[in-house]
Amino acid sequence: MEDAVAFHKTLPGCDPTPLVDLGMMPDIGRVFLKDEGQRLGLKAFKGLGGTYAVHKLEEQGALQPGDTLTTMTDGNHGVGVAYAAKQRGYNAVIYIPRQMKKDRRDRITGLGGKLVEVPGDYDQAILAAKAAAEQPGWHLVADSSWEGYTEIPTNITTAYSTLFYEAIEEMHTAHNTAPTHIFLQAGVGSFAAGGITYALSALKPAPHFVCVEPVDAACFLENIQDGTDGKNACRGATESVMAGLNCGVPAITAWPLLRDCCCGFVVLGDGWPIAAVRELYKEGVVAGESGCAGYAALVAARQDDTLRKGLLLDAQAVILVINTEGLPMPYYNQILGDLAGT
Repeated sequence: MEDAVAFHKTLPGCDPTPLVDLGMMPDIGRVFLKDEGQRLGLKAFKGLGGTYAVHKLEEQGALQPGDTLTTMTDGNHGVGVAYAAKQRGYNAVIYIPRQMKKDRRDRITGLGGKLVEVPGDYDQAILAAKAAAEQPGWHLVADSSWEGYTEIPTNITTAYSTLFYEAIEEMHTAHNTAPTHIFLQAGVGSFAAGGITYALSALKPAPHFVCVEPVDAACFLENIQDGTDGKNACRGATESVMAGLNCGVPAITAWPLLRDCCCGFVVLGDGWPIAAVRELYKEGVVAGESGCAGYAALVAARQDDTLRKGLLLDAQAVILVINTEGLPMPYYNQILGDLAGT
């Protein structure tokens, strides 16, 4: 983890992102929000993973000029890989599900990445990217993992320790506090695993970890409820407005950490992140629906005593949430309505 933090400190433009003290949320606790919408000009945290994964491949001598980096994405990870490829002079070919929105596509092509749409969902894009990476000079830089493919996803997970290092350090130095709870949105789980791993090393006692997923893509909760080994696909259609979380199967590197370390699993319908987008706008935070999922779970807990008590939230709690993306969806102003003057 220290290597990733040190690397990102040398990366041009990779300045610490803001930590916003949102103050006390009634009956919930004091809330801090780490705003990764301001990371590397990409409006999402995924540049941390893409740049560090490519850095480690270069350290190993695995990349040659003109090589191609490939992956699959619902949006932000593809941006991170395309950004890293552009910065280091490689090609980027990104496989995407058919339902991916135009603004997310444009962010990748704007960085020079080539898009290949598959006639299916995110899990179909995984299969296509894996097949493409068999070509000479192609390298799969995926944040999901499976049997036989764990090293690069582990490096990407490790890279996310940088944002948690920044947040926890600033909470300590500027606010003389530490989180009792960390809410972590999960797609395949790499981001959440990175947060858990870093926090376990940095905080004693360990905070309570809460996993947040769309009800339409609740692969962690469903696997836990079903008592599986984490390899079953979710039952939902993976078409939530929380597009960056629309993943059907947990990464095998993330599964045991979330299974064993999370004290609660919250699944959200689409109304909760939309409400959270509006609330955060009033606080000066621009959040996408995936980005605000952790905060959206707090909004839900504020209105549900059973959920609030189950997550051990009260006035003594100190909660860290991460706005993982700042790029709004095309209908952002429609969501905001009169708040944005539209």
